[in-house]
Amino acid sequence: MTRVLITGGSGFVALHAAEVALARGHAVTLFDLSSPPAYAARLAPGARHVQGDVRDRAALAAAAEGASHVIHCAAVVGPAPAKADPTRAVEVNVVGTGNVLELARARGLPVVNLSTATLYGHRPGLEPLDETAAPDPIGVYDATKLMAETLCTTYRRTFAVEVASIRTGFVFGHGSRIGEYFLQRVLRGEAIEEPCGADHSCDFTYVVDLARGLVAAAEAGALPEPVYNVTTGVRRTRGDLAAAVRSLVPAAVIRQGPGVDPARHLRGACLIARAHRDFGYAPRFTLETGLAHWLDRIRTLGPAA
Repeated sequence: MTRVLITGGSGFVALHAAEVALARGHAVTLFDLSSPPAYAARLAPGARHVQGDVRDRAALAAAAEGASHVIHCAAVVGPAPAKADPTRAVEVNVVGTGNVLELARARGLPVVNLSTATLYGHRPGLEPLDETAAPDPIGVYDATKLMAETLCTTYRRTFAVEVASIRTGFVFGHGSRIGEYFLQRVLRGEAIEEPCGADHSCDFTYVVDLARGLVAAAEAGALPEPVYNVTTGVRRTRGDLAAAVRSLVPAAVIRQGPGVDPARHLRGACLIARAHRDFGYAPRFTLETGLAHWLDRIRTLGPAA
């Protein structure tokens, strides 16, 4: 790559992707409707920030001047925000992705599209999931991300756009706002009570690993598959998460009831062999080492809020 345009550039994943891309010698343009958070300048110094909306094709095209690749992270993220405003979720997640693909088609730009493993739906059998598992979206968020993936695959077939989608899930780290990963709350001295969920299965993904996967996929050029899982690839539980946080913050008060949480997506680990084969992805962080790295970032970068 020479210059990568990262949409949703003020967001959690995008800023970490910018950090990785800059460290690998690429120039970065971050495009987002929102201003970057205070820690962005410390996490990704040297990135160029352009304010604009992915729904605005002219603004998107202007931000892409000089870009050689696109990492598309702009989205209404998470089941709750998408359910609260489904019209906006469709406009951003589906129409916005269409705008990125039209830009890519016009300029010959390769695209890596950030998708989600939540579109696998509920899998109470906890079987390992590869990319051939049939999607089964159960909410607006899942549905819009599947629509975006379908657009990407169609642009591959119809217009030969070099685009691949990356499915990830349960992503934690500095700046995360979706999901409950305990660390930030216990550092504020909050006691956490969960009536159930200690046995809930999660394939936790540390955001730095995800960022490395996104940049590696972009660097790889034309990829042979339309979809890739990029996670840790290991099934853990929310009880494991609580134990890991307690080991880092001994004063943490986290009480969990047993069983699974019916309000959360339930599935097994995502198989990541395809990503390893095609762009060398392998996670460097476990749940425990990722949390420790996150704690260090909170101390060095300051609070994400």
